[in-house]
Amino acid sequence: MNRHTVISPAGYRPSVFRQPDSVMYADNCKELQAAARRGEVELHAWTRGNYPGISLDGRLSGIRTVGFWDARHSQTWGLGRHCNEGFKIAYLARGSLDLVVDDTPHTLSQGQFIVIRPWQLHSIGSPNVGPSRLLWIILDAGLRRPSETPDWPDWLVFSRAEATRLGEILTQNNQPVWDGGLELCRAFEAIPSILLERSPEDGETRLKVAINAMMLSLIDRMSEQVPALDPDLSTSQHTVAIFLRRLAHALDEDWTLEGMAEECGLSRTRFSDYCKKLTNMAPRQYLQHLRLEQASRLLREPHNTSVTEIALSCGFNSSQYFSNAFKKRYGHAPSHAR
Repeated sequence: MNRHTVISPAGYRPSVFRQPDSVMYADNCKELQAAARRGEVELHAWTRGNYPGISLDGRLSGIRTVGFWDARHSQTWGLGRHCNEGFKIAYLARGSLDLVVDDTPHTLSQGQFIVIRPWQLHSIGSPNVGPSRLLWIILDAGLRRPSETPDWPDWLVFSRAEATRLGEILTQNNQPVWDGGLELCRAFEAIPSILLERSPEDGETRLKVAINAMMLSLIDRMSEQVPALDPDLSTSQHTVAIFLRRLAHALDEDWTLEGMAEECGLSRTRFSDYCKKLTNMAPRQYLQHLRLEQASRLLREPHNTSVTEIALSCGFNSSQYFSNAFKKRYGHAPSHAR
């Protein structure tokens, strides 16, 4: 199967690395769309999948969305915590924006750009978006995990050496914010006029040329600024480490050892070995540890949720099993934790 084929959400279960209906890929564009309908922000994009904008249909394989917003005043919305089905490359032409990437806050200033990897949780707006003009592209190179190798669309013209270099930069460092430059600015600013003046039918070739120019400029700018690369960030162990951090957001899923290993693209044995190395626990032990920790937190919060509802929300199949596991861990029944 072509790795850039648009896949229907049907049949996909919630997961940590998969797309497009993963728990990490929340539909967070509704507020932006609503603001655009109210005339508070100008929004233009060519897209596929669930992103807002004009459909690309079968054109420009690998592009999930390319577009821009122009917010002329402070907004009452922000893009909540999520991942994307590809590399998000965005250039801030005007204003400033607060963002959080993997729990670390950043400020994006005019003339800077961000590169967000598909496995990086991030939000834009803290919590709201200020006056800003943001141009973006989400480019799907077939990666969902840092241990995978990029498979760039064949209409991108950079050389094999440039593609290899870009893949190394993108997967072997976690720096999200970069300084732009005049050339990158010009390359990005060529995109809005195409979106405004043409349709995907008669603008496809021009957009391909503009994106190629932008990507070549991007390679140059990142190569000039790239920190020391860390090959450990593109290993299977790093993939497992990210998965284990994200597992707390998907505790209600019916995880099996096979399912967890599959999420990381590994055999059960290799996944278990990495899990034990990172947590000193077997995968199922670690999963239960997270579920009990989450249940304990929920039990201490003031609400009317029953113990059974909390147990089920944390992934336990029965309240009795949960009660026994909780008592074994904490020395008292769940009801005593309230």
